[in-house]
Amino acid sequence: MSIVRRLSLLPVILLLLTLGCGEQSEEEGKEKPHVRGMITDFEEKRGQVLIENKEDGGVESGPIWISLNTDAELIIEGEIVNVSLDETLVGRRAEVWIGRFIKQSYPPQTKAVKMVIH
Repeated sequence: MSIVRRLSLLPVILLLLTLGCGEQSEEEGKEKPHVRGMITDFEEKRGQVLIENKEDGGVESGPIWISLNTDAELIIEGEIVNVSLDETLVGRRAEVWIGRFIKQSYPPQTKAVKMVIH
């Protein structure tokens, strides 16, 4: 294959890569929650809720302490709210999208970038 022919394929390859990345971004917005389960406790001092994490199919993967990231989105019953976590959330179901880090403690602890309370 000549060098001119190879170079003519370069824009096509770059276009395909760009389109593939665009589709991935849309899928990330529809990503499943990382944590899903019932809120069983509230720690006022740290502003954390304890969630009994259940994976798809109802398999328990253990409790996890969740606090809100400074720019986290909190949605309660379909409405975006600007309140902190409190004891009134105990007993409610939650879906949580987390950041990058989980502290290796027991139970583990992490910060939510988005939390939906039902």
